Amino acid sequence: MEKKVINLHLISDSTGETLSSVARAVLSQFEKVESNDFIWSLVRTKSQLEKVLESIAKQPGIVLYTIMQDNLIEDLRKECFKLQLPCIPVLSHIIAEFSNYLNENINHVVGRQHLLDNQYFSRVDAISYTITHDDGQSCWDLYEADIVIVGVSRTSKSPTSVYLSCRGYKVANIPFVSLETIPNSLYEIKKPLIVGLIINPEKLVQIRQSRLISMGQETIKDYIDIEAIKAEVAESRKLFTKLNCAVIDVTKRSVEETSAKIIQLLQEKKLKEKLLN
Repeated sequence: MEKKVINLHLISDSTGETLSSVARAVLSQFEKVESNDFIWSLVRTKSQLEKVLESIAKQPGIVLYTIMQDNLIEDLRKECFKLQLPCIPVLSHIIAEFSNYLNENINHVVGRQHLLDNQYFSRVDAISYTITHDDGQSCWDLYEADIVIVGVSRTSKSPTSVYLSCRGYKVANIPFVSLETIPNSLYEIKKPLIVGLIINPEKLVQIRQSRLISMGQETIKDYIDIEAIKAEVAESRKLFTKLNCAVIDVTKRSVEETSAKIIQLLQEKKLKEKLLN
């Protein structure tokens, strides 16, 4: 069965990141549907909205919006009603429920979530740390990390690290080649959560073969040999046992799922430490 393609208009008076995340989450529930995304960010005036409405009329589809100005919302909803298109506010119902529960008025400040506060700069610092500690770099200050990820090649260490850093966590990742190549500092650190990533050897062969093809490189025998990979994964397990660290099987996990599990483990670790102190 062929996939159905829809037009998706994402209209925001801020960056549009929230809309993009929501749209991806919703579309993931429909295997046979793909979208042509029209992302309209920083829409804050009538003239800006008019350009958006022209595009919607020419390329009709589902409309999602996060806009705070009532007059713009009214114009948008009127036009969508004329075109008989769904026009869906993504945050308004959630914000209203929060307001009711907290008994607090809503602060209609555009882009408030992107103010340059301490949390923003902390996240920038986390991303910077993670980039400079990718793939075994700068192992002398692992004690500053929140999380240290270890695993054999192609277990998604780097993308998982970057994803976590965007959530504000300082992450270092170390490739496992052999027990002899592991830095001594890894055995000494106390603060960071250490996580070992493992994967099904057969799946790893496929991933590594695809990687070599995409890079236009010749076949490297040990890199894709199933027996060598089985031995490699088994050796990494010995290290994880020695470190007494958490182990996550990433064979059937996405980066987002692996990251969510790591965050859960980190929260559990902090809770245990709090109870002991």
